[in-house]
Amino acid sequence: MTGSHDRSEHSVPEPPDLEDLVVVGRVRRPTGIDGTLLIEVYSGDPKRFSVGDRVFIDGSEHEIVRTGASGKSAKIKLAGIDSIEKAGPFRGEELAVTIDSLPDNPPGVYYHYEILGIDVVTLDGQRLGTLTEVIETGSNDVFVVSPDGDATRREAANEDSGKGPNNSGEILIPVLDGVIVAVDKENGVMTIDPPAGSI
Repeated sequence: MTGSHDRSEHSVPEPPDLEDLVVVGRVRRPTGIDGTLLIEVYSGDPKRFSVGDRVFIDGSEHEIVRTGASGKSAKIKLAGIDSIEKAGPFRGEELAVTIDSLPDNPPGVYYHYEILGIDVVTLDGQRLGTLTEVIETGSNDVFVVSPDGDATRREAANEDSGKGPNNSGEILIPVLDGVIVAVDKENGVMTIDPPAGSI
């Protein structure tokens, strides 16, 4: 043994992989003079953060030492960020948390990361494409389903057919009761019963 060290002897935790992080909000701006941050919470719940939670901002891990709310925004104080000067660089940055720290959803409710990229099929087995985006409208979400195949070929074909409002060939599926029939996360398949005229 010459000069090598077993890293397992050290108690420094390994940072999580990017795949293990989920973005949950964005820093709007510092508020006050003590380094408190005003947060736009993507779930819409200004009380989603708790003291002791750990968040990742621009690759760095931070512990929340105080929380609050201001209207629809959350207010959080991070350990070691004790002035408006220290808080300033966080403006506009997104906050992420580890997947295993997310609360469990009730049945039928999914985090975006769980369903983005999933195959979308109808009740009769017609494959529509891949779920590529979730649009939050304020009332009900809308799923954007993109057909498979080369995007350039698809755009050229859609120019001829005039399909879709933006000639993209994308299908917009409103998330309403009865539309999402089943979600098989293990096999990556979502079954839908689309409203008349939506496909």
